[in-house]
Amino acid sequence: MNTKGTVVFDIIGTCFSLDKPRQRLVELGAPPHALQLWFAQTLRDAFALSHAGGYRPLKEVLEAELPRTLKVLGIEADAEQRRTLSRPASLTHVVNAFSELEPQPEALEAFRLLTTAGWKLVALTNGSEDSTHKLLDRANAIEYFANIFSCDAIQKTKPHPDVYALAKQDVEGDIWMVAAHAWDIAGAACAGLRTAFITKEEKDYLGVYPQPEVIASDLVEAANQIVEGMTPSLR
Repeated sequence: MNTKGTVVFDIIGTCFSLDKPRQRLVELGAPPHALQLWFAQTLRDAFALSHAGGYRPLKEVLEAELPRTLKVLGIEADAEQRRTLSRPASLTHVVNAFSELEPQPEALEAFRLLTTAGWKLVALTNGSEDSTHKLLDRANAIEYFANIFSCDAIQKTKPHPDVYALAKQDVEGDIWMVAAHAWDIAGAACAGLRTAFITKEEKDYLGVYPQPEVIASDLVEAANQIVEGMTPSLR
């Protein structure tokens, strides 16, 4: 089967749910929105360091950010909670949830639809190549992916254009970015990729960003729109 093009998938929060780290934070006494705050601040500070010319792997930034996020939320105000949270193992348990993420319920079906239609799939992540490979392997999804590209390889984080350039190597045909993060879609669009935004996590796209060509409620809807839009014979 001739390759129609390449579909680039973000991994964390797009193909894999953040419910597990969210639940572990709740178990420590944090509110459900603590996950969004922690992850958003982690991304912000990883972006800032990368933009300034430095770099640290995402897991290290997650580890550094978590105690501060809990302080912002006032979690350490209670003496008993403070004793619990002071144990490194407790915080490590939360961070390690990122290596145990569960795939979105529709992820495998989306991957199958695209590969059956002749699209090559690659992963492009701010996480590590090793952790991404393990997530995809645990989810029985590794067979669908031709490559895994990590920002660790060039020590710059998405949405730097050099990261998207990794996925554009040796590409024939169209190249799409699928992500549940508006900033990732904006970065991909600015780097010349076609884009599909998944609304499951952030709900709405940001009006000041370059607009995505596809807006979908989940991965299967996005996959169907890419397939049907580019291969009319499959309709």
